[in-house]
Amino acid sequence: MPFIVTTDTATIETLGEEPLEATIEIVPRNCKLKPYQNIDVPSFTVSGEMIAYASPDSTFAVTKMLLDAAQKTIVIGIYDFTAAYIADLLKDALARSVRITLMLDTDHVKGEDEIFKELATLGVVCVSAPSCASEKQNAHYFRSSHEKVIVIDNEICMIQSGNFSKNSIPLNVGDGVSNGVFRTGNRDMGIAVRSKALAKFLVQVLKSDMQLELNAPEDVEAALEIAPPPFLVEKAPSKGPSKLFPSKTFKLPGPLAVQPVLSPDNYMHVVPGALKKAMKSVLIQQQYIHSADAPIADLLAIISEARDDAEDFDIRILLGKIFDDKALAKERENLANIAKQYDLKIGRNIRYVDTTRFVHCHNKLVIIDGMTVLVSSQNWSKAAVLENREAGLLLTHKGLASYFTDIFEEDWKVGQTKLPSHIEAGGVTPETLSEGGFVEVAAADYQQL
Repeated sequence: MPFIVTTDTATIETLGEEPLEATIEIVPRNCKLKPYQNIDVPSFTVSGEMIAYASPDSTFAVTKMLLDAAQKTIVIGIYDFTAAYIADLLKDALARSVRITLMLDTDHVKGEDEIFKELATLGVVCVSAPSCASEKQNAHYFRSSHEKVIVIDNEICMIQSGNFSKNSIPLNVGDGVSNGVFRTGNRDMGIAVRSKALAKFLVQVLKSDMQLELNAPEDVEAALEIAPPPFLVEKAPSKGPSKLFPSKTFKLPGPLAVQPVLSPDNYMHVVPGALKKAMKSVLIQQQYIHSADAPIADLLAIISEARDDAEDFDIRILLGKIFDDKALAKERENLANIAKQYDLKIGRNIRYVDTTRFVHCHNKLVIIDGMTVLVSSQNWSKAAVLENREAGLLLTHKGLASYFTDIFEEDWKVGQTKLPSHIEAGGVTPETLSEGGFVEVAAADYQQL
């Protein structure tokens, strides 16, 4: 159960009145959007190597390795950047004369503005994303710029579900090993692909989005005054993950087709087609599923139809945490709808992340027939698939699918098989907070976008 820690006489308030995503929203995401022209998204053939990685196990280790190896350029488009130690890696790259460009959905959450401004002062080209968070009303092209894309030296492409936040990229220097101290965090996943052609395309997408922001005229009216962001903490998981997974590098023996999956451009063209081909199984890890949203209902219907056409079809979905009783009531309605419409039931088909082991499930993973994998930033909501800027990769590779399936199975094994009767609000005081047992959490990791 998250808590807001205020600076006024060290008062601590629980988030018990509204669902977390509504309570902590700093920048409204219901702005009027400017018309956006969808782009063509080609498939690419890659023949280099791929690295699969996951949080909390190996994301920092892989990110550090790749950023430390940068020689010329780093281009980043990301939704949240609040982990100062990632900024330190970028500063090290600047010292090596690496040119860095950063597009950030500036949500003004704790620490983000300071990192953004400091990096700009040091020479990073920093551009606000053309989303509802932009201070330019004429640059509101996306509800959120929610992608997590890092392109290094115009060749290494990192696509992931996790932000640069303390829980999506916890500071675990060891690659899938504890090294004495292991910091748990969110379940997230990513892929790093070596491909100059894919890198060129992704950089073009990011820089095109930056131009939408840069070309927009300044608004005559003064920018809205934004309230200071809350400082959020919650009880720390009492255990670590049941098993740690180091990253894994795959040397490609031959050409491999890789399909970028972008929102709003082609998600609802590519993903439904991939799901329709399912013959044996669909495994999903998602932060949440808005089953009443029309495009998400379409995706669930496709999976249900695939199951009806096959014997012993395996559909399993692992979801993120539920924050309070109001959110719990909504999730009961959501589960009832999923059970009625698609015959997917809690325990058998749906489980929730084990919060004694993870802070949250922030992942956006789909595995089809143990062969085809989608790793992306898209949640299963209408905004994520149709209105945000999002990015992912869809590819068929048995080794990669096996790596992510092993992680899914471990998380499924310890996942919660039923909803609680209510969410315990707790009774944190400044005194109990000072005794420890709490972790700071980023608002951006919990918003339902």
